[in-house]
Amino acid sequence: MSSLSRKPPAEVRRQLRREVGFGCPAPGCGNPYLEYHHFDPEWHVKPHHNPAGMVALCATHHAKADAWTIEQCRALKGTTLDRSVAGKFEWMRREVIGIIGGNYFHETPDMIVFGSAKLVWFERDEDGYLLLSLNMLSISGQPRTKLRANDWLIEGDPIDVESPPNGSRLRVRYENGDEVDIRFKQWETPESVQKEHPRILDIEDVSFPVVTAEVKMIAAGTDYQFDSKKSQMG
Repeated sequence: MSSLSRKPPAEVRRQLRREVGFGCPAPGCGNPYLEYHHFDPEWHVKPHHNPAGMVALCATHHAKADAWTIEQCRALKGTTLDRSVAGKFEWMRREVIGIIGGNYFHETPDMIVFGSAKLVWFERDEDGYLLLSLNMLSISGQPRTKLRANDWLIEGDPIDVESPPNGSRLRVRYENGDEVDIRFKQWETPESVQKEHPRILDIEDVSFPVVTAEVKMIAAGTDYQFDSKKSQMG
């Protein structure tokens, strides 16, 4: 029995995502929620993390990948389809706590505003669910990732897009250092949140389980950056 973890190292995962343009390369797919398939050799034949014998696929096509030959799998590597990379956060809740720059936003629609422009904000849909929106700050002059009412679209030319199959996170990084990282998480009990976010327990009328949305953003070449713990805004 091999002691090698089936999860590839971070650099291998990044390489495999880039090879397929951050979306599943199966014809007609493009799903951005990627897993990693071992095909040359297959994992059960010899455990390995050689990127030359692996390809990034969505969960649906990963489950079907044994039907493909080695040559067919290899042909998918480097297949960048003519499509945008887009996805959706399926976290539909009437109560979500935004965590940005060391601050906790509960029932606060406009969380980060730059001048008169919203950068991070919530809005409610017709069913009362809170949906997250975001504009990336950048001085690059190039298009950047957008999030509108939980729907996200990758623009520009990122060096990496990380969106695991569970749909809880989106992290996008650009060559100039611009970055956005959004994470949703559900906390079942007050005890579960005590260690990482004890200040949530000071918020009145919070009911458990509760969902948090942590946001990190870096505008390279400026003093504007924030994550869940701290902020620097000029």
